[in-house]
Amino acid sequence: MSKIWELDFYSRPVLDTNNKKVWELLICDRDRQFEWVRECPSNEVNSEWLAKQLAECVETTGETPIKIRFFRPSMTNIIIRGCTLAGITGQASRRVFTMSAWLAERMANIYPNREGFQAVDPNPLPLKVLAAQDPKPVPDALMGERWISVSLKAGDFAEANEWSMDFSELLDISHLDPETIVSGIIIISARATALAAWMSGVDPVFIKFERLLGDRTQMQLEASADARWVLANLQAPKDKQAIAQGADFEKSKQKSQGFHFLAVQTKPEEEHFAGFWMLKEVI
Repeated sequence: MSKIWELDFYSRPVLDTNNKKVWELLICDRDRQFEWVRECPSNEVNSEWLAKQLAECVETTGETPIKIRFFRPSMTNIIIRGCTLAGITGQASRRVFTMSAWLAERMANIYPNREGFQAVDPNPLPLKVLAAQDPKPVPDALMGERWISVSLKAGDFAEANEWSMDFSELLDISHLDPETIVSGIIIISARATALAAWMSGVDPVFIKFERLLGDRTQMQLEASADARWVLANLQAPKDKQAIAQGADFEKSKQKSQGFHFLAVQTKPEEEHFAGFWMLKEVI
């Protein structure tokens, strides 16, 4: 069982016998080896109730997570306090891909069969940030020397758990056609381990090439709840080839359901990764 859990504590599109929204707590690990579902009385939607559920969950599973990720901006204070009361670190982060997929399943197969169901929510866990932070540069001491745009087939990731990696987070993409092209960015750095450790701490979510004014393009890393980091600055016409690679990268994401990857290495010919993350563009 993985040591990072994902959580969602929110109302669902179902009314109870008193015509009030049903509140539900969902907890899972990143591999969904365990799933925890509890309904919360509408008059007990608070951090104390959540803390009790977390304590029960830890006792039942016999596992204490190193942290719990969640992304419900309107519930942040309650969830953070509930985690704190339970002695667990809570972290607001958009890297809750497992929970997002689970909620989509429940929206399709569980809630519509409940008495009092209202309507399907096509996006039950919105992860797009409307007011993200201004992009910040990666700390100077960690900047990579160069980056490479690469690609693998989805089927190549079937044995990714066996790859040599210091820091990593993978995602299950077995539902993709094995021939689907999955694009990635490899950052080459003499301080690869330090950079990978920093990347791991910021919770990488997805990479995008952002067109800016003045023929400029930035390669940005969206991370955690609302952070954006600048991985590279490109200027036409000097960086014409790199800008074209960025445009191809964006097109590739559209054909792979948003999945792509980020890797950090000391040398491109090595078979070892200081860091490797499967990413997914959020909506």
